[in-house]
Amino acid sequence: MQTMEHKASLWRDCLHFFYPDCCLCCGQRLIGTEKILCADCLGRLTYTGYENHERNPLNMRMKTKIPIRGASALLHFNKEGVIQKLLHVLKYQKQSEVGLFLGRLAGLRLIGQTPFCEADFLVPVPIHPKKLRKRGYNQSMLIAQGMNEILRKEISGDLLIKQERTQSQTKKSREARWANIQGSFCLNPEFLHEQRFHQQHFLLIDDVVTTGATSASCCQELLKIPGSQVSFFAIAHPE
Repeated sequence: MQTMEHKASLWRDCLHFFYPDCCLCCGQRLIGTEKILCADCLGRLTYTGYENHERNPLNMRMKTKIPIRGASALLHFNKEGVIQKLLHVLKYQKQSEVGLFLGRLAGLRLIGQTPFCEADFLVPVPIHPKKLRKRGYNQSMLIAQGMNEILRKEISGDLLIKQERTQSQTKKSREARWANIQGSFCLNPEFLHEQRFHQQHFLLIDDVVTTGATSASCCQELLKIPGSQVSFFAIAHPE
């Protein structure tokens, strides 16, 4: 038997198919300059404000594992909340415009915010080629492209490689997530000795961060580049 939430999701999907100018969260018709979300759902996004606080919980936790310059996230991830629904349609319902939308929101929050605005390159967390072919895009790349519309940085989507398909992280414990992700990312050897990447600051970008296993693994690889500095930014972080 279908749950009420599942029925509501199907209704939103059908409505958006026939009426693409509808809110991707509640299904209400968009008006005026509204894009992706209606004003009500946009107002229900809960911003972390981490970019204004060096001692934010994500930054403090990541710095215990890796020497990054800074870490931040745009929104608090709430189950059944607006951001969970947006990330779901982005990853599983081929709504690529959501990634650009979230990236633009992120870019606007990071203007003038050190160290993020000082990055030389935006580096999206890669996905495995098989998943890329199935999904049609890397959601982190779309977010980076949206951010780049605001921040005007160079995007490097080939610096990191996803080597193997790890199992889904969704139902794993914190320890199992770290074990599952180890060795699954590597620096693209083609670029290790390219001078233009040396002595540069890289801003790693992901859609959502939980344990930090993926981000830490990617940051470790980027730090193998001579003279590199790394910061991290995610769209969502659990409260």
